[in-house]
Amino acid sequence: MSNTYHPVPPITPNFPQPSTAIAFDPVSDILWTGSTLGNVTAYYGSRGMRGVSFPVGGALPVNRIFAGDSQVLASGHGSGGIGSWSKGGMNKWYFRYVPRNHHLPFMTRVVSNRTQSGVSSFSNVYHAGHSIAVSLLNLELAFVNSMTGTTVRQVQTSSILTHLQFSHSSLLSGSAEGYIRVHDPRTGVTKNDAAESVIKAHSGAVTGLQSTGNYVFTIGMGERQSRPYPDPLVKVYDLRTMRALPPIPFSSGPAFIHVLPKRTSSIVVASMQGLVNIVDASDPAAAGEFHQLDVTTYVTSLAVSPTGAYIAAGDAEGVVHILSQSTDESPLPFNGFDGQPIPWVGPAEPLPEIEWTPSTPLNSIGMPYYDSPLFSAWSPPVSSAPYFPPPARIPPQVSASMKMNDNIAYAPLPKELRGRRNLVPVGPKKDTARFRSGKPRKEDESDRPTLEPTEVPPVYRRVEIEYSKFGVEDFDFGFYNQTQYSGLETHILNSYTNSLVQSLHYIHPIRQLAKSHITTNCLSEHCLLCELGFVSRMLEDAKGTNCQASNFCRTVGVLAQASNAIELVDYGRENPDVNYAQKIQIFHRFLLDHLISEGNAYPRNPILVKRRGREAQLAASISPITQLIGVDAKNVIVCHHCKAVREKDNLTHVIDLTYPRKGAPDSASSKGFTAILQQSLLRNMTHKATCQKCKHFSTFTSRRSIASKDLPPFLAVNASVYNDENMDFWLDTRNKPFLRPKVQIHGQMGDELDPAGVWYELKSLVVKISTKERQSHLVSLVKIPDAELDDGYDSPWFIFNDFMVQNMAEQDVLSFPGKWKVPSILYLERIDSKDRLDLSSLPSELDPFILCQDTSISQNRDHDAIRHELLHKDELPNPGTLVAIDAEFVSMQQEETEFRSDGTKKVIRPARLSLARVSVLRGDGPRQGVPFIDDHIHTSETIVDYLTEFSGIKFGDLDPVHSRYTLTPLKVVYKKLRALVDRGCIFVGHGLSKDFRIINIFVPPEQVIDTVDLYFVKSRQRRLSLRFLSWFILHQHIQTDNHDSIEDARSALSLYYAYQDLESEGMFDQKLDEIYKEGRQYNFKPPPLPGASPPLAPMQSPVLALAAAFNPQTSGYNITDSKPATPSAGGYNSSGNIFGSPGSGASSWRRS
Repeated sequence: MSNTYHPVPPITPNFPQPSTAIAFDPVSDILWTGSTLGNVTAYYGSRGMRGVSFPVGGALPVNRIFAGDSQVLASGHGSGGIGSWSKGGMNKWYFRYVPRNHHLPFMTRVVSNRTQSGVSSFSNVYHAGHSIAVSLLNLELAFVNSMTGTTVRQVQTSSILTHLQFSHSSLLSGSAEGYIRVHDPRTGVTKNDAAESVIKAHSGAVTGLQSTGNYVFTIGMGERQSRPYPDPLVKVYDLRTMRALPPIPFSSGPAFIHVLPKRTSSIVVASMQGLVNIVDASDPAAAGEFHQLDVTTYVTSLAVSPTGAYIAAGDAEGVVHILSQSTDESPLPFNGFDGQPIPWVGPAEPLPEIEWTPSTPLNSIGMPYYDSPLFSAWSPPVSSAPYFPPPARIPPQVSASMKMNDNIAYAPLPKELRGRRNLVPVGPKKDTARFRSGKPRKEDESDRPTLEPTEVPPVYRRVEIEYSKFGVEDFDFGFYNQTQYSGLETHILNSYTNSLVQSLHYIHPIRQLAKSHITTNCLSEHCLLCELGFVSRMLEDAKGTNCQASNFCRTVGVLAQASNAIELVDYGRENPDVNYAQKIQIFHRFLLDHLISEGNAYPRNPILVKRRGREAQLAASISPITQLIGVDAKNVIVCHHCKAVREKDNLTHVIDLTYPRKGAPDSASSKGFTAILQQSLLRNMTHKATCQKCKHFSTFTSRRSIASKDLPPFLAVNASVYNDENMDFWLDTRNKPFLRPKVQIHGQMGDELDPAGVWYELKSLVVKISTKERQSHLVSLVKIPDAELDDGYDSPWFIFNDFMVQNMAEQDVLSFPGKWKVPSILYLERIDSKDRLDLSSLPSELDPFILCQDTSISQNRDHDAIRHELLHKDELPNPGTLVAIDAEFVSMQQEETEFRSDGTKKVIRPARLSLARVSVLRGDGPRQGVPFIDDHIHTSETIVDYLTEFSGIKFGDLDPVHSRYTLTPLKVVYKKLRALVDRGCIFVGHGLSKDFRIINIFVPPEQVIDTVDLYFVKSRQRRLSLRFLSWFILHQHIQTDNHDSIEDARSALSLYYAYQDLESEGMFDQKLDEIYKEGRQYNFKPPPLPGASPPLAPMQSPVLALAAAFNPQTSGYNITDSKPATPSAGGYNSSGNIFGSPGSGASSWRRS
């Protein structure tokens, strides 16, 4: 016998059927094959003499064959179970899954059985016992006696197991989710979440699993461009530790693998195209054997003989291709030795002779074997019950005109029945639409959406924004928030930070510090403290209206990538493996580090904590955040050998909880929340090192030393719950919570605790909510300060589940009833902090003179392109000052849409826009209509689409090197708009709600005049574009080329003054009806200019659904009568009629 393989003549069946399974017999010269029709056939010897054949069950393909010493185990896709046959084809036993509801009535069991698909896979026979493992499609693993077919035990599994394999020490399983698990071969269970028992091998299903010695080989499906594809690597693992070893590359795509007997580390890899590679896993770099099978279709199965002398591969035409190491002079049997004789099928027993007479009983005729009760065994109530409704009666008007022709009745369909056939009756549509454009809903608890029953209470479950054809603005956020405290939206990247932002917002000193920072001249383009201040101002002003922290989240992404903290970046792809509890705690440290550095104005830091003498002078050099949450202690280190004591400064801002080890001899009191927090603060630790004094390698003890009076006003705590052992501390015990609303903390001076303790009160906590069905998410539980709490609530605690806000009882906040609620971040406030804090030194007002400053950073600004005039100091706006505003945007991220099989589509994530240009005009006074802000906005992010057709922005307009215009950083423009809002300006514009939403600023409704709402009739359900209104009311064609924000803002301002004059005349309602009437005639689009080519149908921008633009060149208006298509100049008539004769159409408005 040679060491290399060579092809031998293949085995060709008489009736070609694809060979879906193949196996060598270990004791006889037999090759067993399974076909697509569910039959198992034996071929004797390498010449392929056809022998025994028997059906597995059903008419679907055989999925696996295992040949033993005295039996053949096989299962098929249509058999619903697994059976054992003798080598002669006689069935010994058959195992089918019996549902656990066998106590139910027979009819119920039959229906239940039909919904189960039975067996998905089975293993080889366990060497230490007569048992095989069987994977059931109802997520169970059954152990079956291989001799009798009886069930030994059944255990639950977390997913469908596609492959099972007994190794020398354990049971291996491969799942449809790509996991490889190591089971106890006696019990079938795995260690929960243990690294050595579960490993993610492939992103898709496992398609092959083999083991030999201490090696485990797997193949499976990968993912490329959101589509499954065969993983080109054969993964290799060490069975002892499940540590990944160097994989085996196979560029043709491994479809089948099989270990090579007598070579403990070699494996046979085959592709569907017939390429066979034999490689040694212990030396992947060594040259292996390559063979190409002569296949005309594709390979469907693979097997290796017990001695490794033969390799067989079946193809889609039923041909079995064989590679052999034996020579023609000395051919070997398949099993490698002269084993048991080949079994042949015996002759069928003859039918018994029956002599028929009138008295021959019918029971002498044999009946087939049935494994389920017959119809005659059904109970009378079941058999007589109607299972389908009777057919509908033919309407009498059809019967009256019916005619017969060849026993077929036909009749014309009456008019009154047309359009009513083949319709399924449905109930009335519920009024629980989540969109403002839908029907109004009742504000009742019974109208809440029905959620799937899980152990997670509804208030904690994940909420998602749904998108209608009108965009995210149409979503009814008020359905989820009936309070005066605003939530944050989730459709933007890095929105997982919402929970921590809400927690910091309701810590009053941190909020005031962030708000004061935006009043300073911060030069950093990406400043988290500035963005936190802007979000805090927005949440304060919104009073329950939903907000979005888009600028804050964008800054988080920019700074995280700049710091190479890629674990903090949200890429918009949901990954169930992301541990959000750990992610938010990492971000917590990242955020505090930036807040400390960004808020540090050394040596002019405000003193927030009252101090005296030299302590006050030192406080001016400490960052404000450090003054609030910094634990400034001494780290005392003691050498056990020489007793030398060494001290060094230790400043920390976040306390990581450390838990007692399991089995530690601690009392129950040391396992409470107060004791664990105390221990984590003082941090008593033991380590080994070389002592600098005695030069011995000794044991050291270290601890923090800090007096109780020096503890900070706030404690920021990371819960550090990373395993079930730590989580067990937090779970409720006998309905008593682990977490306490108030705790007393003692500092430590020397070796003793400071007797004077300090009381802390829980202010907020961030928790992770985990469910089995969906991705985990974060919520924030916040105690609202007394100064902001409304009297109508029973508890000061509120849950902020992104944009859903609801009042909660304190016992529900403190309770951790299950592992679905995992603590992440806690903030505690020192009870006497109100007496110790002084926030009066923090600036509170934004400098209004920023409106008078030229803030351009463009290096090549064209002065001829400057169209605005800055405000003079005597022109600073006062409360009630009118200003006209319009903004243009560019797209930073395209819309993500999912197209379904039924042709419908669902918006997964809307397009993300960024402010590109903003123009603000004087709204009244002698210089009315003159812009004082016309800034293009610089952004460091990549722009996906300039949306030139709708924004007028072109490539280079936002680049500091090439821009001709006034280019300003986004934060500076935001401060200008913030100053206008704070000074009480009234903004006039068209479609301002979306503009302010994208700018990410909240403007009180009383400071907004939106012409899209002025010229709107609710019953018409159509809002008018700015372009059409400008043509009809102002008789001006705007947006003829590109959008111009100055032109649009002027048109909106003129439309507002036109509205005022029409209202004063009492003719506005009549005019509005005329606009809609004429609008239908012109399809709500202005006609083309004379001599111009007809414009193309305007495309609705996927991102800018704003109504169009406007541009009166002068301020004010006169009124003339004219035809809509050809407006002409004119003025008031003597009667004061501003509409002219009936049917005269629109009127031209100009200000004199």
